[in-house]
Amino acid sequence: MTIQINLHQPPFSFLSEQQLEWLTKRLDLVFFAAGAVILDEGDASPGVYIVYKGVVEETDKNGHQVFSQYGKEDIFDVRAVLESSCKHRYTAIEETLCYLLRAKDFIQLLDESSDFSIYFKTDLGTQEELVEQRGNGVSEFILARIDEDSVRPPVYVTGQTSLARVATIMEEQKYDAVLVRTARQIGIVTGTDLLRATLLGDKTKQSKVADIAQFDLVEVKYGDFLFSALLKMTQHHIERVIVTRDGDIVGMLELMDMLSVFSTHSHVIAMRVEQAKTLKELVVAARRLEVLIDSLSGQGVKVVAIMELITTLNRRLMERAFELIFPKRLQSSVCILVLGSEGRGEQILKTDQDNAIILQNEHDREAVLPLLQNLHQALLDFGYPPCPGGVMFINDSWINTVDGWVGKVQRWMRSGRPEPMMNMAIFMDAEPVCGNRELFVPVKASWQTEALRSSMTSAWFAKPALQFETPLTFLGKIREDHGTIDIKKGGIFPLVHGVRALAFEYAISECNTLERLDKLHALNVLDDETTQGLKDALLFFLRTRLRQQLEQESDNPGLSQQLKLDSLRSVDRSLLRHALHRVKKFKQLLVNHYHLESF
Repeated sequence: MTIQINLHQPPFSFLSEQQLEWLTKRLDLVFFAAGAVILDEGDASPGVYIVYKGVVEETDKNGHQVFSQYGKEDIFDVRAVLESSCKHRYTAIEETLCYLLRAKDFIQLLDESSDFSIYFKTDLGTQEELVEQRGNGVSEFILARIDEDSVRPPVYVTGQTSLARVATIMEEQKYDAVLVRTARQIGIVTGTDLLRATLLGDKTKQSKVADIAQFDLVEVKYGDFLFSALLKMTQHHIERVIVTRDGDIVGMLELMDMLSVFSTHSHVIAMRVEQAKTLKELVVAARRLEVLIDSLSGQGVKVVAIMELITTLNRRLMERAFELIFPKRLQSSVCILVLGSEGRGEQILKTDQDNAIILQNEHDREAVLPLLQNLHQALLDFGYPPCPGGVMFINDSWINTVDGWVGKVQRWMRSGRPEPMMNMAIFMDAEPVCGNRELFVPVKASWQTEALRSSMTSAWFAKPALQFETPLTFLGKIREDHGTIDIKKGGIFPLVHGVRALAFEYAISECNTLERLDKLHALNVLDDETTQGLKDALLFFLRTRLRQQLEQESDNPGLSQQLKLDSLRSVDRSLLRHALHRVKKFKQLLVNHYHLESF
């Protein structure tokens, strides 16, 4: 029998060629007339069904509640095989043909293939991870860990050692850095430190090394991913980190050693940003970000790791532009904020600008405006288009003093009207990136007061999470519009804003949605299943959107929120439907929690 479905995609692509050949010989083609009950509640399933043609509906026993629908290449009911009993009813909505893999054969494949087994026995996040790994071929970049092959054993000197002796030790050991041990702490000194101290500073060859050592060590743990170490180096603008195991220093990890393990261009971009002397040089670095993202995504790097790296590079890019444009005498009197997805650390490809500025109470507003225009133009040159809604520091509404922002926040929260509430939602994701970050502290504290977080205010704040319908039909299928769905409106926004509303209610200071979910879980606001399900759904939305955005021929693919369903594999459509169901369930949780049915 010729098999008319694609078995070279997950989960069947997890099987070997021999296993696939064995599988195809055991598939039976079965026919069901329209209205026929294929499986009923309490039945022992004969096996796993794969739809070839037609539609199958999953309902409760009475057919009143519809849980899902299954079309071509969709699989059901694995759970009935694993648990020896069917929990729902499966009915053919129209004439339907299915391939049947007998239960004993299915169980045998589970026993023979660990990935195949894990896929069917785990949650959405694990399933997605398996799919991504097989689809892209997980690179050494994501798998490589800090181990004895990448760590240099530590070389110690005492704090009393002369700079001349330290230089000799470095030459003998072929090290560019050594650890400095004093009676109280451990520091580090590099070859560059020695040169600066003796050639540019006031130290001699006989000076003590403790006088120039750096004692604020940045560390990673033995066994962590190398990618995590690279991220820390980028964040702290350094070329080496200390490696610890069980709290003890076991060595150092050098940037050059890492680059011998895997290849990436992120360090090149980071160095270009740091070394830039002009805005034109920053533009060159900014234009390389999309290439980096494409490379990392293609190598199978997890979307959360890409977000962290790109957030770090984006913020440093903006900070360097700020340093080049604003005179030093003015830098301490202002604070530049990023808002929206950039503030949450969830922006990947470049989207429109969302930013604001805080001025010192006594600061001259007019002196700053021309500089803000220059910074805005620099961001345009970097590839960030203007915000259609005008949420930018060049607009009066998003320029204010510390006291002015505190007052505005209070007015927004007390208004009870949609527009001010959405402005507050945007502002709640603010993160300071340039200038005097202390100016933001009293502003952020202003919306975390219990007086503003009344039950009524929290309900009004949460309500926008319901403004867009989840793109699922009454029957549980994905509801498309000319072959596409708006993934931001249908999936990302209600999830992000719903979590943001709960974070507001419980005075959670974190901006990142994943971190907010962890905090809500720690406070017992969300249970284990809901927390993990929402995290998995969000990461799936972001990765799937990123993949399609990178495939688009557009000047700014990051602006596109449309998912083309016909470009998704059947397994991706299944995961998408699962993730959207998570969002739908979460929205109902919000309705119940805030009593939104009465609003």
